Order: sequence, then structure tokens, then C-alpha cells
Amino acid sequence: MQFADIIFLIIIFVTMIGALVTVLSGSIIYAMIGLVTTMFGIAGIYVYLNAPFLAMMQILIYVGAISILIAFAIMLAGPLYKNPKEWTTITKFIASLVVSVFSFLVFFKVIMHASWMNTKAKEFTVTTKEIGRALFDKLTFPFELISLLIIVSIIGAIMLALLSKGEE
Repeated sequence: MQFADIIFLIIIFVTMIGALVTVLSGSIIYAMIGLVTTMFGIAGIYVYLNAPFLAMMQILIYVGAISILIAFAIMLAGPLYKNPKEWTTITKFIASLVVSVFSFLVFFKVIMHASWMNTKAKEFTVTTKEIGRALFDKLTFPFELISLLIIVSIIGAIMLALLSKGEE
């Protein structure tokens, strides 16, 4: 077994542990930490697949922005959050096992009986430099609108939290 295979197995192990922590934890904070760990593991898989641009976007968008938005939502919903009927750990484990097996079987069926696997695709020749140029030359306005949307949603969440507590 080569060194790269060992690194790949470690990345897969970290990703799976993060996913299990997300599903099986009793605390919403620990679930969020498990989700962040899973997203870092997915970024590691992208690096292993020689897709550094996707890995960086995974870290910037999902690990950075989305995780912070989830953390804000958890913090702001604090007293408003009512605990639902708690599942037992065994029930969570069985549910996650059923979903995992079902997903694996569907994935396996699609891969094994796919007609698109027999055709040869053209080589993908777009580089990271070209993607960056497209984002900052042609798609500047949508890129800025997304950041404006995130800022407005954060300000709106803060205002809702203040108004729900009776402060102005």
C-alpha cells in the first residue's frame, strides 16, 4: 500500500467519523462540528482527486460561509428552539444505516447499469485560471450579489433575534 493510499483512507475515515458524529450526536453544536469535519473531509477528497479549485471552493463556501450561517442560526434560535422528541442513539444508528445502504444500492445500480459508462468523453480542458477569469471578469455582478445576500441575511437574523427578545 502506497503513502497516497494511506492518506486517502485517513481522509475517508475522518469524513465518515464526522458524518457519524453529525447523525448520532445528541447536541446540535456537536452535530455542527461533525458537519464541518465532514465538509473538510470532502475537500480532502477533492484534493486527492486532483481538483484543487473544487477543494478550495468547498472550504470557502461550505466550511466557511455555510458553517458560519448555521452557527448563527443555532445561536440566534437558542431560546426559541424547542427540543423535539429525542431519538435514541440506536434509532439514529439504524436510520443512518438504512439510508446509507439504500444510497449505496442506488449508486451501485446506477454505476453498474449505466450506458454512459461505455462512451468515451472528451477531455475536460478548462483550467482553474480560466474559471477564475470567468468569475472576476464576466460574473462579477452575480458574485457580488451573493455576498450582499449573505450580509442581508445575517443582518435580518440579528434583527429578528433582537425583536424576539423585546429589544430595539
